[in-house]
Amino acid sequence: MRIIIAITLILGVSCLQAQINAGDPKNKEFKLFEGGVYAGANFSQVHGDFYAGFDKIGLNAGPVVHVNLNQTWSISLELLYSQKGARSKPDPNNLNTYLLVLDYAEAPILINYNDKNRLIFQAGLAYGRMINTREEINGIDNDNSEAIYSDELSYLIGGTLLIGEMKHFGVNFRYQGSITTVGESADPKVVGLVNSLVTLRGVYYF
Repeated sequence: MRIIIAITLILGVSCLQAQINAGDPKNKEFKLFEGGVYAGANFSQVHGDFYAGFDKIGLNAGPVVHVNLNQTWSISLELLYSQKGARSKPDPNNLNTYLLVLDYAEAPILINYNDKNRLIFQAGLAYGRMINTREEINGIDNDNSEAIYSDELSYLIGGTLLIGEMKHFGVNFRYQGSITTVGESADPKVVGLVNSLVTLRGVYYF
């Protein structure tokens, strides 16, 4: 809750600062705060569930705030709705289907390196809190609530390419993997389920 309040307050200050500077499109003076919003998709899988491939597609969206340390380095805070999980590949020769839905409220904290104000490289950690889980086997709901954990800690690495002269828009790509296990695996040789996903998003900076 404290993270949510902090992100909301910083984003509000960032929006106000952006409005003040909006009158001068050539204003390149240093800004302590910069805010934006992400929207895109997760392509995810879960290690330990007998299925391979980034076949589960879900939403990844939410606000972001950069706290600029200087012109090159910044720390960013995000507040995301992130849909993860796993899905079996369609196969006309196999009627068995599988779907695992893992929806999180997620708060990533990242360190960012801004290369000549066009490319932003980032790496950090994220805390995720489960808000919804559902499992379907051959189209039938299966109660998996006891096998899935409420909390997740993960690592992230990726980058953003800023587009256009004003650099308000960008394309973000990153990889994310669980540090902690997110559930119990049916495979006795596996310690636990682990999320693995790639994310492709658009970003707009105010």
